[in-house]
Amino acid sequence: MTLTETNGTMKSFLTIAFTAGTLALTAQNANVVNAYNYMNDGQLAKAVEFIEPATTDAKTGASEKTWRYRGDIYRLIAMGTDQAVKDQFPQAMDKAVESYLKADELDAKGNNKEENMRALGALQGLSLNSGNDAFTAKDYDKAIANYARSEKIAKAFGQTDTNAIFNSALAYESKGDHAGAITRYREALTAGYHKPEIYRYIASLERKQENLDGAIRTIGEGRKAYPDNKDLILDEMSYLLAANRSAEAEESVKLGLQKDPNNAILWSVLASLYDKKASDATEEAVMTEWYGKAEEAYKKSLELDPKFFDSYFNIGVLYNNRAAFEYEKCNKIKSDAEYTKCKTVADDIYVKAVPFFEKAHELKTDDVPTIQQLMKLYAKTGDQAKYATMKGLLKE
Repeated sequence: MTLTETNGTMKSFLTIAFTAGTLALTAQNANVVNAYNYMNDGQLAKAVEFIEPATTDAKTGASEKTWRYRGDIYRLIAMGTDQAVKDQFPQAMDKAVESYLKADELDAKGNNKEENMRALGALQGLSLNSGNDAFTAKDYDKAIANYARSEKIAKAFGQTDTNAIFNSALAYESKGDHAGAITRYREALTAGYHKPEIYRYIASLERKQENLDGAIRTIGEGRKAYPDNKDLILDEMSYLLAANRSAEAEESVKLGLQKDPNNAILWSVLASLYDKKASDATEEAVMTEWYGKAEEAYKKSLELDPKFFDSYFNIGVLYNNRAAFEYEKCNKIKSDAEYTKCKTVADDIYVKAVPFFEKAHELKTDDVPTIQQLMKLYAKTGDQAKYATMKGLLKE
């Protein structure tokens, strides 16, 4: 074989190879065009059939247009009403997001950035709403996946989807994953989703995990951020009392009253703390002093909020407890005259509860403990008509 012949053979081989490569590229370009046309015709399943091979090709797979079309196809499937096609491509939304992000990455000049970002924005809204729908349907894992997708898209915009993070935390809590919920609630706070109830949710979960100290610390964080929030103050009182830290609870509520002296709830909480001190007292003089302070605080609470059920009920209980102490003293007296005198004092304290329980009943007519207390009081005072009325309510 001569040199000339050899060159001719090589040239023929190169020509064939070039032609084959050209045909392959032409075929992939045709796939992109066919996918686009099928998409415009509404034949989305066929569009998928043609666009997928184009994404794996070295040339068309490096084209922004290929991935943008792929995103459009899967977005139309995900946002469309054809359930059969949706079922055929259950990962359509994820693939659409993946495609637009890839298209944006390949769009070096940013010619189609606005279009890609607009499409991603629509998918973010759909993801968040789909998450909410799944949450309502109690499909919490699906909800969490949708919220995660919404977060992912937001990051592409250089943003943080705080709503998705918070809703994800709610989903974790609802499915019973307390650790996951606490992590997500914390992430919501870090991301700037500042609401007092988040501290309450975290503390409540920590309490369920028997981490009472952790719950107290979390509520303390919330108090620093929202020093006048009533719910946080009440939670702090509750947790401190549960931890037998009454002194701290009292200090906390007094601090709250310095900032909000007209807060009926805080006066009621303070009254309950004084009431507890009275119950724990071992000396009658000390007990009487704290009962007196508790009575004053409950009345201050009612002065500020005449419709505060808890204070009406609790001051009624306070009179019951004071009377019980007096009755116990009377039972130890041997002299009939002294006994009668003692019992009269106890009876007078006991019946002081009547108007307070009656007001509590006005505010909550179906509250069974209130009705039961009134039955006892009416029996004591001999008011048979009112006794019968209360008894009748219990039978309903």
